[in-house]
Amino acid sequence: MKFWTAWFLGIFIAWSFQSRALADIQSASKPELLLVYWSSKDCTWCTYWESSWSGMENGLKSSEEFKKLTYRVIKNERLADPYTDEHFASDIKWLKERIDLGVEKNLGRPGWGFYVNKVRVATFYGTKNWDSKILPEIKLLVTKYSTEVQPVNAPAVAR
Repeated sequence: MKFWTAWFLGIFIAWSFQSRALADIQSASKPELLLVYWSSKDCTWCTYWESSWSGMENGLKSSEEFKKLTYRVIKNERLADPYTDEHFASDIKWLKERIDLGVEKNLGRPGWGFYVNKVRVATFYGTKNWDSKILPEIKLLVTKYSTEVQPVNAPAVAR
């Protein structure tokens, strides 16, 4: 009887450690989803996209998918002005560093970059196809990358 008790206890302990390790791996590989919006205060189309009249920004922010990503705005005064360090939130300073190194580039305005674990996997420009193409594609990307286990440094996917 002691043998079977010890055997079951050993199996239970092994299973417990394996389950905990699997949970740690899954939580560690939960992808970081980031949507970066590039804008300028004097950009007519940016102002239109942001307005409650167009409802485009509100449509994004009120979606279920929006809750699953980090959203950052990079906005300067004028289209003609460069972006400076002050335009980047502290958690996306890495993006400014990449731009300074020539690894990344500023996007057109209005523009959106979709990143998974700091790798840009998609870019979007303009407002013309926002409701019919861009917003559905962003939602699709969020659904895809939030449900799949991703490696920490996923390779860039051309879009």
